[in-house]
Amino acid sequence: MDRNKIIKQLKDIKDPEQRDRIIWALAGKEKEMMSEKPAPTASRKVAPTPAPERAQKIPQFPVNVRKIVNYIFPGIFIFFGLMNIVQAGLHYFQGQTEAAIPQLIMGILFLLFGIFGIVKARKQVQSTDADQKET
Repeated sequence: MDRNKIIKQLKDIKDPEQRDRIIWALAGKEKEMMSEKPAPTASRKVAPTPAPERAQKIPQFPVNVRKIVNYIFPGIFIFFGLMNIVQAGLHYFQGQTEAAIPQLIMGILFLLFGIFGIVKARKQVQSTDADQKET
């Protein structure tokens, strides 16, 4: 078969296994596939699976621990922001103004990210509190 006929055949076939074989044949991986005709697609019936005895649950942290974890990363950002601002102040008082300005800017950015993170964490905690009260 020439390549154009195989490509047209690929467009018509619905069976994923047949499509894979044709794609492999087009890539030159299976030489014998080029002469093989595709089998007609049959309707697949899914056999019923036996019901599991009990669903396995992934262990989760208690709710209070999850609430605290939401505040860890914003807290780290705020800590680094404050450290950068303090170091910038020390550089400024030592007369190294050129070193203080970038550090001050980084400190302010860390503080902003930390504040936004805490606001977001507070909203998440409030939404989980509201969800738990409803159930």
